[in-house]
Amino acid sequence: MKTIPQDVLKVLSTVEIEGTNVKITGQLDRKLYLLVNEVLDRIGGKWNRKAKAHVFSEDPTDKLNAVIECGVLEPKVKTGYFPTPPALVARMIELAELDRKHMILEPSAGQGHISDAICKTLNIHTNEITVCETLQKNIEILENKGYRVNPYDFFKLETPCLVNNTKFDRILMNPPFEAQADIVHVTTAFSLLADGGVLAAIMSSGVMFRENKKTIMFRENILNKYGVLVEDNPEGSFKESGTMVNTVMVKLVKR
Repeated sequence: MKTIPQDVLKVLSTVEIEGTNVKITGQLDRKLYLLVNEVLDRIGGKWNRKAKAHVFSEDPTDKLNAVIECGVLEPKVKTGYFPTPPALVARMIELAELDRKHMILEPSAGQGHISDAICKTLNIHTNEITVCETLQKNIEILENKGYRVNPYDFFKLETPCLVNNTKFDRILMNPPFEAQADIVHVTTAFSLLADGGVLAAIMSSGVMFRENKKTIMFRENILNKYGVLVEDNPEGSFKESGTMVNTVMVKLVKR
């Protein structure tokens, strides 16, 4: 797979889509244009001089989003669930500065890779962490490990869990990325964070360069105000989990 430079991804994130036509906005130097043109050509867009656009045989939105989210050509088909690699789990735990007295949440827990490491680090039982998961197979695996699973989307946590306005001291998460779902998940999780609390999350690297409304609002309202760290995760961190998505580690502190 070929890694796409970030300046090319930024251009791709600002193109105008009109039906099956993709139009590049702004003036690009020739080197950058050729790189952008190569990506559009590889995913099915053919330059049409009359239309002044790259023309696709069908709506190119999904293909473009997949490339921008993954940062590589020929991204693999996504299933929505990608286990968090041990090295990233360790870094997340380091950033979260965990303590046994903390109320801890892992939203979209998958099969518990993050929570397992938390329990081992703090020497606590699995039922001492709040986890949410919607996939039945993963719920069964979590329950077999002893977790008390909230078998619904964590967006519904406010009613059952936040009695007496109790919130979480630490939230560690690897949310889904498709269609920028990571922004929605992290924003919602941040609202469940107690004052002084820490949220550590893996996010698509697109949060740093995409210029659509959702990304800009996230940077302005969350990342720029509460972010104390954003670092690139090593390229290919999720290769063994089945995706080449480029990611960053984000640490937010509720002040």
